[in-house]
Amino acid sequence: MIILLFLSYFTADYAIEIRKKELIAELQNRMEITAAGEAKVIETWLNVTSEQAGRIVNNELFQLFATEINLSKDKDLPAALKSQLPYMQGAISAFVQQNSLLGAYMIGQDGRAYLASGGAPSLIDKQRDIAVQQYSKEDVTITPFRSTETGLAFDLLIPIKAAQSNNLSTEANIVGVLLLAVPASEQLVRFLDPSPFSLEPVKIRLFQFEDDEYIELFPSKAPFVSPAVDQNLSADMVPFRSWTANNGDTIYSASHAVSNTSLFIVEQVAGQDALVGLKTYILFIIGLALSFIVVIISLCLALWLTFRNQSATALATQYKDFATQINVQRRLLGSINNTIDEHISLSDSEGQYIYANPSFARLVDTPIRSIPGKTDRLLFGEKVAREMAKYDRKAIATEQTINAFVNIETTQGVRIIRIAKSRFLNDDGNFIGIVTVGSDITEYVEFQRRKEEMDKKAITVLVRMLEANDPYLADHSNRMGHLAEHIAEQLDLPVETRRVIETGAHLSQIGKISIPRNIREKESRLNAKEQNIMQEHVLVAEKLLQEAEIEAPILDAVTQLYERLDGSGYPNGLTDDEIGISARILGMTDILIARISPRGYRETIGIDEALRVFRTNPEKYDQRIVVAMTDFFETDAGAKFKTMMSN
Repeated sequence: MIILLFLSYFTADYAIEIRKKELIAELQNRMEITAAGEAKVIETWLNVTSEQAGRIVNNELFQLFATEINLSKDKDLPAALKSQLPYMQGAISAFVQQNSLLGAYMIGQDGRAYLASGGAPSLIDKQRDIAVQQYSKEDVTITPFRSTETGLAFDLLIPIKAAQSNNLSTEANIVGVLLLAVPASEQLVRFLDPSPFSLEPVKIRLFQFEDDEYIELFPSKAPFVSPAVDQNLSADMVPFRSWTANNGDTIYSASHAVSNTSLFIVEQVAGQDALVGLKTYILFIIGLALSFIVVIISLCLALWLTFRNQSATALATQYKDFATQINVQRRLLGSINNTIDEHISLSDSEGQYIYANPSFARLVDTPIRSIPGKTDRLLFGEKVAREMAKYDRKAIATEQTINAFVNIETTQGVRIIRIAKSRFLNDDGNFIGIVTVGSDITEYVEFQRRKEEMDKKAITVLVRMLEANDPYLADHSNRMGHLAEHIAEQLDLPVETRRVIETGAHLSQIGKISIPRNIREKESRLNAKEQNIMQEHVLVAEKLLQEAEIEAPILDAVTQLYERLDGSGYPNGLTDDEIGISARILGMTDILIARISPRGYRETIGIDEALRVFRTNPEKYDQRIVVAMTDFFETDAGAKFKTMMSN
């Protein structure tokens, strides 16, 4: 008996521990994804702010003014420069007001602010020192966040290059530093607000690493920057870990660094909230263990009583007691069965239900006593019934558990159910029916979908930023996508391929974010060195899309866009069938849109002339696509497209 108790205890404990590890692994995955998403949003915001500042430092008039000040060796500015100060101050003040900044300053090599926006607070020595150090740096500097009277703020320092310097040089002549004081509390409060769709109560905290210590930032309340160091954060800031709070509670946390800054996003969930689903599972396991023990004890007791007393009366009493105990255990199992969320059912060989638990009854919105005798067709409809029948047949044929996913219409909308089907045999090994256990994973699927949408939105922001700052690329991706969609329709390509083409068109220019503005917007033809730099945008796009976990067909479509059938394209010199149909269509639509659009160093050509170029170079361009393009432009939709492109 003692051995039985120990065996039951260790088995139950092992099952509970396994389930706990599974829940923690799922929690880790969710928290790491969410923390990375929050860090990406903040990184994008900082990059956008830097891009906006670039409009000032890349302005030729502003660069010329900074150059003249840098050349002046006197403490007092020449009269000519002094006369320009009101205009320059008005311009920089307007920029500060438009972008809701705290202030803007142009600082010389001596740490002196030669120009400041109206109403800007006075510089402190630390700001002047950092500005002087910026003269030896090419990249933008983001200072640690600091506390102000109105909230958190940080300084953005951008080097100002000489008006006539070559932006391609790695040692450009820096003649000034633009220091922008940026308010951060309002944006950070919005970014760090926990999602209402979180599966657990999540606390999102923001830290910055300064002087080998982690300091917490409070965007929404004073003192904004914590005066104390958080001792619960280790120096290596591991992505996911658990630790014990001062009150003894277990805390799970996930962290992610914001690139190019000293900031860290830390998400925390209390252990009791993270493992709330474990309580029901523990009750279920304990119930099973107790049931097993009681059943074994009951059987042993019944056998012992049978051998001890052969009288009919004694046997009847013994069986009655045994039945009572069994009923008690059945009620216990029934009570546990009523509390779990899994949908459990048993159907016979004819597909009629024999048993269903309350969770299953709630799913089909049918009284539990009305379910026996019904079929999948009556409960779920014809489509789901066919799917269920297919999985039943497979479970019977393979004698294995079959796992699958089905979409079921309920009163609460479409629910995604993960099902496991197994054969149910009696004590003699004869087939009785099919046991089905289902779990509603709709919320988890929705969580994954929202994560994918967040990644796509982040990429879309980058694409729109690039197009907004490059007049040649304005609306280029949209026109590519519009034309490519019509070509795919002419070729009668599958729906999935059309989706890949549409998405690939919108992502086709994303790599050009890395190309210097002076090359992207150059009005004359690029030289050989500039061509090599421009072609690197494909590799940048590949890296960005891989990090965003964009699916392989879309990644191939974007990275093969500039390949040609004869191997003359880039970056890999692919030929013929090595280039997918999606990339071929996108590549040819990209060429056509580019050639019929104005460019400073060449004249535009008409659509018919572009098609003639495709026809006369069959070694480079797929002639099936040429025919599809020709057919499209002969339709009413094609005529409208021509008119749109000519306007």
